Amino acid sequence: MKKEKKYLGFDIGGTKIAICIGDDKGNILASDRVVNSDRNPEDVIKDMINSAKNMLCDCSISESDISAIGIGAPGPADLQKGILLASPNMKKWDNIHLKDIISENFKSKVYFDNDANAGALAEWLFGVGQGRKNIIYLTMSTGIGGGIISEGVLLRGRNLLAGELGHVVLNPKGPTCNCGLRGCYEAYCGGKAISQRILSDLSGQPDHPIMKIAANDKSKIGYPALIEAVKLKNGYALSLWDEICLRNSQAIGIFINIFNPEMIIMGTIAVAAGNLLIEPLKKLLPRFAWTQMMKDIELKTTSLGNKIGEYSGISIAKYYSESADSH
Repeated sequence: MKKEKKYLGFDIGGTKIAICIGDDKGNILASDRVVNSDRNPEDVIKDMINSAKNMLCDCSISESDISAIGIGAPGPADLQKGILLASPNMKKWDNIHLKDIISENFKSKVYFDNDANAGALAEWLFGVGQGRKNIIYLTMSTGIGGGIISEGVLLRGRNLLAGELGHVVLNPKGPTCNCGLRGCYEAYCGGKAISQRILSDLSGQPDHPIMKIAANDKSKIGYPALIEAVKLKNGYALSLWDEICLRNSQAIGIFINIFNPEMIIMGTIAVAAGNLLIEPLKKLLPRFAWTQMMKDIELKTTSLGNKIGEYSGISIAKYYSESADSH
């Protein structure tokens, strides 16, 4: 009987880091979380390594039984060398040679990629995208990122930067994006951009339904409060939601025409919104994508949900180790 390969994965987040041991079939054998916020990277990395080694011991798995190790991390990063650079949510993680550090502490080959590609691999290998050859995964949270599987291969590009789908420019005269461009998809639909938009639009209106839903706590102004206001049929919320749906369909229509995928999988915001987003998208997309490409496409939300962090690292390990074995 064939012995299932085992993988060790790390998913780097600004608040928490997920450590996971999983097998070829997507069974999670053990998982843990390490707190990252407001801590020195050196201390966090020590905890990551200790946690992984303890889990291996608890599962009676030797390091030599681990086929490969995967690390999923937010950008900016040097993907080739596995170096984390200072991101907006992880400023202390600047010039951290994480791939080398993990390699020095474990016997297995280590692979490194960004969190959007990791999410695409996770949904393709273990989630709703299983069995497909052409999918697009969109991270839809604070920002918008993307991972593209084309004919069973993860697209990475010349500089390993392919998939920055959140920074397709929808309007060159649009709002300034955090990336420096104007009118990006993310600048219209990303969680941070929407929070900033609502706070600006409703400044001085503490009695507005959205402000009341958020208890006038600026940190709670964003998609959850907006979605509740849409359900209450508030005029401002409905108008903003119509614009969000239009911009999402415009961007996704571009992706459909370029990549001709069979499935588009959407993350956090789409999960929270459900049919409030999916149904308008289905109605609007024919304005932006060819009918021939639309007829066979499926719009899905992530099936892995909050567990995608557990799967991302092991998905990187599985995909890249198998790719290396096949060459």
